[in-house]
Amino acid sequence: MWPIFTSLRRTLTGGRSGRTGDRPPVSSEADWAERFARLGLPPETLRNIIAADSLHPYFRYRRFHKPKRDGGRREIAEPSPRLKRLQREIITQYFATEQPHPAAVAYQRGKSTADHVWAHAGAEIVITADIRDFFPSTRADRVEMWWRERVDSETARLLTLLTTDCGELPQGAPTSPGLSNFLNTEMDAKLTRRATGACARYTRYCDDLAFSWPTGFGPPSDFERGVRATLHEFGYELHPKKGWHVHRRGDEPEVTGAVLTRSGGVRLPARIRQMMRALARRATSADTERLKGYRGYAAMIATRPRRRG
Repeated sequence: MWPIFTSLRRTLTGGRSGRTGDRPPVSSEADWAERFARLGLPPETLRNIIAADSLHPYFRYRRFHKPKRDGGRREIAEPSPRLKRLQREIITQYFATEQPHPAAVAYQRGKSTADHVWAHAGAEIVITADIRDFFPSTRADRVEMWWRERVDSETARLLTLLTTDCGELPQGAPTSPGLSNFLNTEMDAKLTRRATGACARYTRYCDDLAFSWPTGFGPPSDFERGVRATLHEFGYELHPKKGWHVHRRGDEPEVTGAVLTRSGGVRLPARIRQMMRALARRATSADTERLKGYRGYAAMIATRPRRRG
């Protein structure tokens, strides 16, 4: 058992840091106790969590499955209301000073799938790749290592317990999207260097990777092997069915739900446009709301995002 918050009263500026710049102060034991009290939990909650190295029985996740577009099912781990509230406080206190790699465009204010897709518009060759079980494959030991670069070891352990479940990032926790970007800054940097070395461009939207070449020469013969090796280094592997696809410009490939056209633009896939026409013919309020959402998405991807400094 590790010491009970012997160093929580230190500020972050006195400990190790993986980045430069201002950082929020570390919460003291009293701060955490106050947070738990606001959630209606007993005074001994903090010490019991630390002693047991577990959130049980104070916080829980509800696990359920949602259908995926490819016919499979995605497991969602939804935190209890108390835990979700605490995770949002963690986002406010700790995430504000963090920046993901520029190639990672998901889960960022002011960015969307449009940034991911338009980055490859007009390319002669596009490779799309899909990471298998992205959130479950982002393991708790990596999360704890990331926290330890920012706070003392006791706080890092508590924050890891509060932001992981069953040894992984839970897909459904509000902290997971941000952490999945921050933890993979080095991976994105390595993939960017690999792409740049092959005269290509790289972006990542969550588990969707895209590489593109402005000319028809395309990737070197060992490019795929190198990408797979980099992913493996960080605990990931490509999806066995959706993992790696090479497209020519004339193929009009689909990237994260949008089509790269031969003319260098971006449009909705035919199946979505057909669905929109069917919804427009119906008059129920639910159909109208769905149609409004599709039209909003169509408008978002129709215009190339402005490049940001």
